[in-house]
Formats: sequence, structure tokens, C-alpha cells
Amino acid sequence: MRKLWPMALLLAACGTQDPTGAGSEPLRLTASSLPPAYLGEPYQAVFSAEGGLRPYAFSLEGKLPQGLTFQGGRLSGVPREKGSFSLVLTVEDAAKNSRAQKLTLTVSDPPPPRLTLVLPPAQVEGPFLLLARVEGREAVGFQLEVRLQDLSPDLYSLKVASPVHLLDYDPQSRLLRLDMAFPKPLKDQEVFRLLLTPEKPLTPRLSPQVVLYDKEGKPSGQAPSRGRPLADLLGLAQNWGREGKELKGDLDGDGKVGEADLRLLAQGYFPKVQAPPPGEGSGKGGAP
Repeated sequence: MRKLWPMALLLAACGTQDPTGAGSEPLRLTASSLPPAYLGEPYQAVFSAEGGLRPYAFSLEGKLPQGLTFQGGRLSGVPREKGSFSLVLTVEDAAKNSRAQKLTLTVSDPPPPRLTLVLPPAQVEGPFLLLARVEGREAVGFQLEVRLQDLSPDLYSLKVASPVHLLDYDPQSRLLRLDMAFPKPLKDQEVFRLLLTPEKPLTPRLSPQVVLYDKEGKPSGQAPSRGRPLADLLGLAQNWGREGKELKGDLDGDGKVGEADLRLLAQGYFPKVQAPPPGEGSGKGGAP
């Protein structure tokens, strides 16, 4: 009988394993809240559970916004109505144990895109790059105005994400104006970089005025004063490089949209710069 002990011990050890998962941690849902949803934008939330006995079955009770569906533990779709929706998520395991969780889904208008300017965080004494990125939401264009106190721009160094742009700089007021339209919506992407040279050691700080245009062409605020609306620049971007009859943006009527039309649009586009407030535009007052 002693010769059988190792085999008996081996069988006993194998018997301690539970391939069904019974006796594991108590069943629980891992979701305690839902990410926000935005009107007209794709949405997805995938639910999961832990413990209990697999497999799990999920169910969702409550009114869903139009455009969203729930199937197999996944809530997805494109919401077509705004509001706050009260839901109850339930999970049931193979042993018929269940757990429920109250959730609230909020659907609102999407926030506007934003233009982020990237500057050196510390004091600089030599030339540096000003970088700008469109972030958060898709945008089709922007309008920027910023005064460059104690900073000299190298306008020839400008690198842009779109050929459809207009640039203006007034040395007396130090006001830089840049309007740009994209051939297709951009998001989370660098849109321009410009070399700036400080006139004295300083920590760069800028207070830009920016209006961004979302993928529908809606501005994020009051548009700055221009000789023509940005919609004209957007029309150029939409058909840039195309040829055909009656194209939007074909300002010279030659049957194609390109540099010649942009030059026509530039005429009188930026109005004369108003005199800066006292203490500005003299090269003084920059951040030390």
C-alpha cells in the first residue's frame, strides 16, 4: 500500500482545483459610473464584472437616448438627443447570482475644440519655437490674434498644417494675426510653429485671442474683425487644388482653386491695426 501513496497524494492535489470557478470572490460589477456622451458623436461603454461563476449575462433597464443600443454588455451608437438618462445595469452569473448598479448617462453638446500654444516653461535668452496644436475636438479652422511683447517673430520660419492661411504682423503694435482653414477637419495635431527671438532674457507668456471653428464650421466665440468672413477661407480649403466649373473658392473664375485665389482673398482681409493700449507695443513690459 505504501507504493500507492504518491499516486493518492497526486490525485488529492488535483482534486483541490475548481475548473468551474465556484468558490471564487463574490460577484460584483466593475462599473460605478458612465463616461459622458456627446450629441452626434460615436459613443461606447463596455461593462464587465468580477467574481462569481462565469459566464456572465448583462441587462440594462431604463430609457436610452435615441441612437444608442445595448447588447452583450456593450452600450454603443451615436446619440441623437440630449438629456440625463437613469439606467440600472444588472449582471447575472452562471449560478444565478445577480448584482445591480444604478447609473446615469448624460448626453450634451460636444465642447468646442481648443488651440493650445506650447511655450518654454523657463527663462530663455535665445530663439525658440512657438508651437500650436488643435486639441479636444475636430476643427476646420481658427483665427488667432496675439501681441508679442519683447518677442520678434521670424515670419519666414512659419510652418503650417494647411496652405490655406493668411498671416499679418504689425511691428508697431506687435500684433500677430493668423487665420487658417484646413482641407479636412483636424484633431490633436500641430497646426503651426513659428520661431520667436526674445529681445531680453524672459519667460515667454502670451495672452492670445482665439476663435476655433468646429467640424460644422461653428465658431467657438465672437469672430475678430476681418475684411471678409472666415467662411471664404474655408471655401478655399474645401476645394483647394480642384478644377471645375463654379467651384466655391474660385475667386478669379479660372476654373481652379489655388494660390491665385488666396492672393485675391488676402487683399483687404486684415483691417488696419488699432493703436495698442498705453504701455503696450513699445517693447517694454514683457515678463522678466
